[in-house]
Amino acid sequence: MKKRRPPRAWVGMAKPPDPSELLGPRGLTAEVLRGDDEEVPIHRGSAPPPESDSITPVRQSSDSAPLRDWRFYWDLLSEDRRARILSVIAARLASVTVVLDRLLDPHNTAAILRTSEGLGLGRAHVVSHESQDALAHRRVTQDADKWLDVELHPTGGAAAAELKARGFEVWAGHLDDRAIHYTDLKADRPIALLFGNEHEGPSAETLAACTGTFRIPMAGFTQSFNVSVAAGIALAHVTQKRRAHLESAGDLPEDERVKLQQRFTLLAARLARRVKPSH
Repeated sequence: MKKRRPPRAWVGMAKPPDPSELLGPRGLTAEVLRGDDEEVPIHRGSAPPPESDSITPVRQSSDSAPLRDWRFYWDLLSEDRRARILSVIAARLASVTVVLDRLLDPHNTAAILRTSEGLGLGRAHVVSHESQDALAHRRVTQDADKWLDVELHPTGGAAAAELKARGFEVWAGHLDDRAIHYTDLKADRPIALLFGNEHEGPSAETLAACTGTFRIPMAGFTQSFNVSVAAGIALAHVTQKRRAHLESAGDLPEDERVKLQQRFTLLAARLARRVKPSH
C-alpha cells in the first residue's frame, strides 16, 4: 500500500476558485451549499452561531472583480452558514498566537492547530522539524488548518524575535527555576505561547529570545503532559483571560474582518465541492 503524505497546512492568501471549475453537477450548487452541517464538515468552531438578528454583517470593500466573485458564493450559502462565518470572524483573536518549535510528531502539530482554530486564534507560527515534511494531518485537524494563517520560521529564536518586534510577549512552556504558573500569564498585552520539541523542549537559543517561561503543574505520577494537551490547557486559559481584558470576543479591525469574510466564503465553497448531494 502506497504511503500517503499528509497535506501541508494552508499557508498564505486565499486563492479565489475558478468559477468554471465550481459550476455544474459536480461543482458548487445551491443544493450542496445549503446542505445540513452534518454533510458539510466545515463547522469546527467551539461556539454555536448567534441569532441571525444579532449579527452585524461585515461591511463590503470597494467594488472589484474578486469581491463580486465572493459575494456570488456568499449569496448561495444558507443563513445558518453565513451566521456561523460572521460569528467566527467576530471572535477571532489576533493578539494571541502559538509557536510550534520543531515538533517531531505531525499529529501533535495538527492537534494544536485544530485547538488553536477552535479557540479563535487567527494565526499560528511553525518551525518545522528537520526530519518531518508534513505540517498537519487532515484527519486530525478536520480542516481546521485551512481557516488559519500558518507562518513559517527558520528557528524558534527567529520566531520569538519576530513576534517580540510586533509587540508580543513570548512565553515558552518549559520547566526551569524561573518558570511561572500558567495562570499567572498576563493577558493585558499581545501574547504568544511557544511549545518546543517533544523530547528536547525549546533550545537554549529559543529560550534566550523569549520573554520568559511558564509551567503547568502536575498532580499525578506522570512527569509531563503531551504537548498538544499542554497547549490546549494553556491556550484555553490565555484566550479566556485575553477576551476578559478586551471585554470583547475578538479584536480584528474592520479591514481584516472584511478580508476574512471573503476568504472564509471562498473556502466554504471549496470544501462544499467535496460533498456529493444526497439523493
